[in-house]
Amino acid sequence: MRRPLPLMIVLFAVLWHAWSVLAPAWVTVSEKPGNTRDFASFYYAVQVASDGGDPYDRASLEAVASASGKDRSVHPYFYPPPFLLAMSWVESLDLRVAYKLWFWLDELALIAAALILWRWWRPLGPMVGPVIAVSIALLTAAPNNHLMGQMNFPALALALGGLWLEEEDRPWVGGALMGAACMWKMSPALLVAWWLLHRRWRPVGAACLCAVLLTVAALPLVGWEHQWRFYTEVLPAFSTGDYNGLTVSIGLFGNHSLPNLWHQVFPGTGEALSASARTLSSLGTLGLLGLLGVLFKHRPEDRLARVCQVGAVGVAMLLIPVYTYEHHLVWAWPAAVALVVAFGTGRLPRGWAVPLGFALTVWCFSLANLKQLWTLQGSPLVLGSVQEIKFVALLILLSGCAWVGRWR
Repeated sequence: MRRPLPLMIVLFAVLWHAWSVLAPAWVTVSEKPGNTRDFASFYYAVQVASDGGDPYDRASLEAVASASGKDRSVHPYFYPPPFLLAMSWVESLDLRVAYKLWFWLDELALIAAALILWRWWRPLGPMVGPVIAVSIALLTAAPNNHLMGQMNFPALALALGGLWLEEEDRPWVGGALMGAACMWKMSPALLVAWWLLHRRWRPVGAACLCAVLLTVAALPLVGWEHQWRFYTEVLPAFSTGDYNGLTVSIGLFGNHSLPNLWHQVFPGTGEALSASARTLSSLGTLGLLGLLGVLFKHRPEDRLARVCQVGAVGVAMLLIPVYTYEHHLVWAWPAAVALVVAFGTGRLPRGWAVPLGFALTVWCFSLANLKQLWTLQGSPLVLGSVQEIKFVALLILLSGCAWVGRWR
């Protein structure tokens, strides 16, 4: 009598997710293809690099975009050089065609990440599958990733695959997948640091070796001097808010990071942190990582405690950077699933019901609808609370994962 219910929940969640992806995300992409959003920076960076240019030079990207007659302004490219190697397939395609194709490749990456998470966490109990399915169906950041042309789901699938295979005693393959994730997006390096904290030397070594090999493999596309510029100029400037000349204001509504909070208190220029905000952000980062290091200093034998540690690290990856927008929130997905499972199995005390329910609701809530509430007239306290409500939700998810995953 109980078996049909989880199946019905999963099927309904799949249909709901399909609807949310097709409308309005795919409708917007197919009917209004003029704006290729963040994907344009990947596309034009490949074009510039394939011609021997510097993909980290925004002027070069805009020159190619202007010559194509499709775009006048393009966001700067600030991802690791090997990511362009993975995106080199777009070189011979039209921008609009590549953008539409990437939309569905991103959806496939989401499905792969969900299957990996289910296969990895299936021993935690029969509720894992339905919880994963429902979380995907309700998470508005999923279609937002597809619409923006972002690459969070491919990187997340690689990272989750690496963690799962390491758990299954395949450290070299798992470490290699994690190394590939780090060469697509630098923030998964915190998961490598989590391995390092637990002295998991083989996956750490495999991740580092894979990163080096991918860097060398990317040299024919992104030359040494341009790679050197990324690691010595572009990457170190992230802590100041200078994302290679990105002209998006740090205080823009929908930035959910800790540095953004300090930017609200001690504002600097629109695209850079003030000295006070930068100092407090650095202290907050060190304090957060230090606290997690103390709480997670031992590798727990219990699987649920380990996955909650992974969830906490995933949320920390969102709080630390200067920019954390809606599409980045998918990295809190493991934390959300782990906490629901922990609450359902009694590992998370019943007193967490209200804060956890609040955090999950806010995490899934549409940013567009939240912004409509923010634009209504109200006191500065109310407006500030709405603006930072997803930041509060991330803190709750982090605290819950730390509670379950802490060393006893």
